[in-house]
Amino acid sequence: MPGMGELIVILLIVLVVFGANKLPGIGDALGRSIKNFKKASNVDNDDDDDAKADKKGQKAEKKELAAAKQSKQLEEGGDGDGDGEWEEVVVRRRKKSASSVAGD
Repeated sequence: MPGMGELIVILLIVLVVFGANKLPGIGDALGRSIKNFKKASNVDNDDDDDAKADKKGQKAEKKELAAAKQSKQLEEGGDGDGDGEWEEVVVRRRKKSASSVAGD
């Protein structure tokens, strides 16, 4: 592993060769290269993650089928009341003010 003095010499050579304006771009490209290398080396882990995602997808499909079946039963009037019609009831209440609550 190079020491601190050797790293400074390497940095100065890179600075002279490429210039100060291109150093951030070079560092960015180097970082992306390392990230892509790590991603490619973790292919086995990705395969395991894909298998887990498939299992989660199957569970989600089962839940969707159960919800669809339940909504179909509701549409058919499977709740046991016999008339098959629904009535929508909306309840609205007025909020009590703090002074009226304290006065009670």
